[in-house]
Amino acid sequence: MSRPLCLLHTILLAGFFVFFTNLANAQIDPWIQSTLYDPRKWDTAGQYTATYWLHPPEWTPDQGWGVFSGKWRTAGALTGSWGGLRDRLAKHGVQLITAYFGQLAANPAGGEKQGESWKGDIGTSIFLDLERLLNWKRGYFIVSFSYINPGKSLSPDFIENQFPVQLHTGDEDGAARLVHLAFGQQLFDNKAEIVLGRIITGHDFASLRLACTSINQAICTNPIAAIQSISFPTSPSAVWGARLKVKPGTNWYGQVGSYLVFEDFRDPDDHGFNFSIPNGSGVLTLGEFGYITGNYQNIPGLPGKYKIGAYYDSERLQELSTDRNVRGTWGLYIMGEQMLYSENSDYSEGLSAFLALSYAPENRNKITFMSAGGLSYQGVLPSRSEDIFAFIFAYGLYSNDLAEFERNNDLQVQDYEIILELNYRIQIAPWLFFTPDIQVVINPDGRSDINDALVIGFGVGTVL
Repeated sequence: MSRPLCLLHTILLAGFFVFFTNLANAQIDPWIQSTLYDPRKWDTAGQYTATYWLHPPEWTPDQGWGVFSGKWRTAGALTGSWGGLRDRLAKHGVQLITAYFGQLAANPAGGEKQGESWKGDIGTSIFLDLERLLNWKRGYFIVSFSYINPGKSLSPDFIENQFPVQLHTGDEDGAARLVHLAFGQQLFDNKAEIVLGRIITGHDFASLRLACTSINQAICTNPIAAIQSISFPTSPSAVWGARLKVKPGTNWYGQVGSYLVFEDFRDPDDHGFNFSIPNGSGVLTLGEFGYITGNYQNIPGLPGKYKIGAYYDSERLQELSTDRNVRGTWGLYIMGEQMLYSENSDYSEGLSAFLALSYAPENRNKITFMSAGGLSYQGVLPSRSEDIFAFIFAYGLYSNDLAEFERNNDLQVQDYEIILELNYRIQIAPWLFFTPDIQVVINPDGRSDINDALVIGFGVGTVL
């Protein structure tokens, strides 16, 4: 270990030792003791437009040891409050959350060959409320880590299609990595927020909550063409970046962000600790405007969210028609999610829809147009108010410039790929869900020489 890393390691250990010693011995400040930790105060631009990955989760105190205290139907986490330790930490401004999400997928028919794959991701986040810890008003710090298990992934290793049907990091050996290492500050009475450090573009921009009713990784969170063509950081691959979000009005917001990007930013061998600026790096700059309607603003009406955004990437890319290295490309997206029907007055059950459309120029983007959307119904069964039934689709159109290059070089021409997906998420307990899933991959990788694939499997997730 290098001398700077040794020094950093020593400082962190010393800091945590001092903090936990003080926690064990000191009386909790009366103001802290009288108030429950409220994560909604971190929701710049309203709790339905916040970057929830960077903010603490909802926390219910007095969970004991969760399942081990007989509270498996009510505890928010499998291990509960750790006998009250988590509650005391939260009152001091420290929240720790660990979650696991795994996916099994198999293609009994179609693709290049048949196979099955299990991919799982365990992540741990530590959120520090600097106002409670250091009296630093409206400041926070987050550090998080992720580990994805070794093994093949169905899309690249068996089907060979474009849109990954399950978790995929491009590494068969598995990898642990640093994800977030970021500082955030809210300004002007929570009308603005700036975040700096190791952050993820896809957590801030072009994201839809309803898109993650899908297990397909091209749809979940960021259903846009950029993910397929440029270095667009998505979980768990963080990069250096900064983002400013403002909310001058009551139902709209604007944000801009810039991120250092390069071709190998997902390299599992650096474990998220490549803090350098490699040759060929560029800056990915984005802007987004969002509008929120209905119950999301605490007014009557079906809730909805709409976003429009644009980006420019200055890194070195391959020009598809000539195979030359060039700099720069751009793209546009528009997306929204809207509740269409509600069974009750609090809009917690009913039918919702989402749609995302995106475009990127054909000369430097493999996927030049993408559309994704779906319908979901929460509470479709009377006795299962937390369960979600969903149908999702995605369509990706390959670049004409790429097709021209392939024809001129006697390669298989790629034209389009379609994903159709149907699943049912069963919320077994607040800390546990299970999602049987079926997908159909039409025209995999845009190539006529690969048979359409049927994918069956499930996802499971738990908060520890």
